[in-house]
Amino acid sequence: MFLIDKSSPIPYYQQLADLLRHEISERRREPGLYRLPSENELAERHGISRATVRHALDVLERDGWIYRAKGKGSFVAVRRVEQEATQLVSTTEDMQQRGWSLVTRVISLKQLQASSHIAHALEIEDGATVYELCRLRIVNGEPLSLQTAYLPQALCPGLEENDLSMSLFRLLETRYGLRLWTAQALLRARMITAYEARLLETHEQIPVLYMERVTYTVTGIPVEYLEATWRGDRYDMRVTLSRAMPVRTGHSSTANGLGG
Repeated sequence: MFLIDKSSPIPYYQQLADLLRHEISERRREPGLYRLPSENELAERHGISRATVRHALDVLERDGWIYRAKGKGSFVAVRRVEQEATQLVSTTEDMQQRGWSLVTRVISLKQLQASSHIAHALEIEDGATVYELCRLRIVNGEPLSLQTAYLPQALCPGLEENDLSMSLFRLLETRYGLRLWTAQALLRARMITAYEARLLETHEQIPVLYMERVTYTVTGIPVEYLEATWRGDRYDMRVTLSRAMPVRTGHSSTANGLGG
């Protein structure tokens, strides 16, 4: 058991928060709900005040590591899903790689005429027939994402004849020969709608991560326009950034009309 180092210049509350993060990381591998020791127990174990313990727990709650239940104590928060935003991977493939269970529930499948917005995204004529496939993705027994995909009927005829609870990427590639390669995505945060809250089994006062994505084949054909809502309390998007080196042309920016 690790204890706070009283000789360290690092504040006690920060040391305790770091120790608890390590303990939580280890215990998250175990099934079931994990309750943290009480404030009194932590204060006695580390020889610090309850105010310091409370400060450390505040930090962990703010960062999503724990949640508090009034009169019951502090509990480890459900493990969040973290996705690398620079990789094109299906939800099915992503969860398989993590070793997590995924259940896909088909909410609806319709054929409709593409609105101008959808037609523009898929580079088809306004009013062309598209499939609208709405699915709920349930991870480790808990609803995580509501996803509505629009696909040109001309590219995937007879879509309704397939098992739509499987990976859509895999289906498009194996059944229709559409090799998916790149995508363009737009991400924004917004509040959940009542409809989404009901399907995602959460309350109506949480933010969600909303994504619009167009997926292209290796030859650049748009195949899927996706509108996806991810629970903001369960899902993180990680992006790897690198600094672009300035291009030196030998001309001043003012000469190119870019002065300032």
